[in-house]
Amino acid sequence: MDTNNPFLQNSNTPLDYSAVTLDNMRAAFDYVLQAHEQGIARIIDAQQALPTWDDFVLAVDELDARLLGVLNATVPLVGKNGDWGNAIIGFYGKVLERFDQKLTDSRLQALYERLAMSANGVNLDAQKRATLRWYLDKFAASGTSLDADKKARLAELQKQITALRGSYLQNLNRPGLVIQDEAELRGVPQRVRDELASRAQAAGEQGWLIACENAVTDSVLMYAEHRPLRESVYRAYNLRGVSEDHQQDNGMLLQRLAELLDEKARLLGFANHPELSLQAKSAGAPVEVNAFLHDLADSLRPAMAQRRSLIERQATAQGLSRLEPWDISYLQEQSRASTKVLSTESLREFFPLSAVVSALTRLAEKLFGLVLMPKPFATWDGSVLTFEAWQDNALIGFLYLDAVQHPGKQPDMVSTTYIRNRRVNAEGIYQKAAVAVFIDIPAAVDGGQPLLDHLSLRKLYHEFGHALHHLLVRTSNYVLSNVTELGTDGVELFGKLFERWVWDAGYLVEISSHHRNGSKLTQERVKECLGRLRQDGLEEAARDLSLALFDLDLHATPKDGRTLEQRLTDARERCGYWPLADFEHPVHAFQHLVSGYDAGYYAYLWSDVHAFDLFTRFEAQGLLDRDTGRALQETLFAPGASRSLREGIEAFLGRSPSHLPYLRWHGVN
Repeated sequence: MDTNNPFLQNSNTPLDYSAVTLDNMRAAFDYVLQAHEQGIARIIDAQQALPTWDDFVLAVDELDARLLGVLNATVPLVGKNGDWGNAIIGFYGKVLERFDQKLTDSRLQALYERLAMSANGVNLDAQKRATLRWYLDKFAASGTSLDADKKARLAELQKQITALRGSYLQNLNRPGLVIQDEAELRGVPQRVRDELASRAQAAGEQGWLIACENAVTDSVLMYAEHRPLRESVYRAYNLRGVSEDHQQDNGMLLQRLAELLDEKARLLGFANHPELSLQAKSAGAPVEVNAFLHDLADSLRPAMAQRRSLIERQATAQGLSRLEPWDISYLQEQSRASTKVLSTESLREFFPLSAVVSALTRLAEKLFGLVLMPKPFATWDGSVLTFEAWQDNALIGFLYLDAVQHPGKQPDMVSTTYIRNRRVNAEGIYQKAAVAVFIDIPAAVDGGQPLLDHLSLRKLYHEFGHALHHLLVRTSNYVLSNVTELGTDGVELFGKLFERWVWDAGYLVEISSHHRNGSKLTQERVKECLGRLRQDGLEEAARDLSLALFDLDLHATPKDGRTLEQRLTDARERCGYWPLADFEHPVHAFQHLVSGYDAGYYAYLWSDVHAFDLFTRFEAQGLLDRDTGRALQETLFAPGASRSLREGIEAFLGRSPSHLPYLRWHGVN
C-alpha cells in the first residue's frame, strides 16, 4: 500500500483533497479493489473452523468500509473533467461487480449462517444479531443459492442493467439556448440575467445562456414575459433524452431496463421488481404501497381539479386562448405579483448563505447538542465549507457543505453523499463518520453573498436532514450505520422532516437577516408569502404522485404491451395532474429511475406524509425543544438500520402515524 496516497490514509482524518491527482486516484482504485477481493478470500479460508464476530464479521466490515470510502470520496470529483468522470464511473461499475461477487459467494454465506446459528451467534447482542440477519437476507436476495447457469445469467443481467443506466444518464446532456436579444428576457430578474450572461461568457458565447437545468429553466418559465421564449425553454428541457435513434432514446432504454429488472427479480424468486425492491424498504409490500398511493390520489384529485380550473381562468383573463404547459408557472407568479405579498425575489434578500448556515448549526446544537465547529481542511473547491461534528465533548465526524455552484460541479447537484460510516473496528477504535451535502445555489455574480430563495432553503434543509441522520447514528458497525439500508423511503423521511422548519413563519422570521443591513422580516409578511407558495405544494404533490404511480406500474408489468406514454397518461388522470402535451416525454429524463429510486419513487410522498406527522410533535413542544430533539435521535436517528422505521415512528409519536396533517396542509379534508 502506498502510504502517501491521500485516499489510503487513516479514515479518522479528512481526506487531503489538495493532494489528489488522477494518477493516485486510479492507483487507489486498483489497490482497494484487489485488497477487497483478496481479503475476502483470506477471511473465508481462515474462518472455516469457527467464524467469530471480530475476525470474521468486523474483518469483512473493514474491507467494505475501505472500498466504499474510496468510492464515496470521489463523488465531488465526477464533474472535474471527462478523464476524472470516466475513471470514477468505471470504478463505480467495478465496485458494483465486486459486491455482486461477494453477495453471491456461497462459501461466505455459509460462514454467516454458521455464526448466526452457533452458540456464540445466538448470544450476541441485538445489534450484532440484526447484522447477521441483514447479511442472510442479502444473500437470499442476491441469488447465492442459484445454480451456476443462473448465477451467470444474473451477472450478465446486472452488467446490462448498469450499462443501460449509464447510457440513460449520458443521453440527458443537451445544449442550452443562447439568447442574443435581451428584450426576450423581459420580466426575468436582473440577477438571473446576470447569471445567464455569466454562463454564456464561461461557455465562450455572446449573450445569455439558458442551460437545460432545473433551476435556470424554472426561473425563466416563472418570470419571462416573452411567451415564445418560455415555449422554447420548456420544449428544450422536456425533450431531454428524446431521440429518433432508438439507441439514444431514453424511452427505449427505460423500457428495456424495466424488462431486465423484471427478469432479474423473477430469477431471484420474486413475482416482479417492485416485490424485490420493496423488500429492502420501509413502507411495506407492493399492495400496501399501491394502496397508499391510490388513497392519496383519491384525496388530492378533487383539489387538483379546482387548482387547474383556477389557473385556466387566469389564462383566459390574460387573453390566452389556449393554456400551454409553459404558461402555468408564469401565470402562478403573475397571480402572486398582482398582490402586495412579499415576492420570492424579495424573500431571498433576507437569507444570505452565511446567515442560513449559522441557523443550521444553531438548529443542530439546540435539538441534539451537536456542535458543528468550522474547521478548515482540504476540499475540492474553495467555496466548500467544512466542519467538525462534536457531541458530548467527543469528535464524532466531519461535514462538508458544498452549497454554491462552481466549475467542476455537476449541474443541478442536490444530494448527500455518505462518505464514511460511523463504526468501531475489531481493535475497538472508533471510526468517525463523514458526510458531504451538495445543493445548487447560484454563485453571486457581483461578488456578494449567495442568497437563498425559499426553494433553495428547502433543498438545503432537506439535505441537512440527511447529514444529521448520518452523523447521529449510534450503531457500531458499517452495515447498521449505513442509513441507506432503511430504503429510499427511510432515507427521505429525514430530509422531508427538516424541510418543515422553513415552512414555519416564526422560524423564518427568527433566522432572517437582510444581506445589506441585517434587518428581519415580519411575521405577517412571511405568513402571506408562505401562504402563496403553499398553494403550489398541491401541484408538486400531484406531479410526484403521478410519477410514483407510473414507476410502480412500469416495474410491476413491463411487458403488458402499454407504452410509457399510456402509463403516464393513466397516472396523471388518476391524481388529477395536467395532461401531457403531444411533445412531452418527461419519463425520458426521469433520472431517479436509473439512480436507485426504481420501484421506489413513492418514497418522496410516503416520507412527506410521515414527516408532516412527526413535525406535529415539534409544533406542539417547540421547534427548538431539546427534549423533542433528544427523543428524535433516540427513536429514529440512533438505531440506524438496526430497527424498523415504522417502529421508530410510533415510538416517537406515541401512537400510530396519521395522514391527516399532510392532507390538511394541502387543504384536503
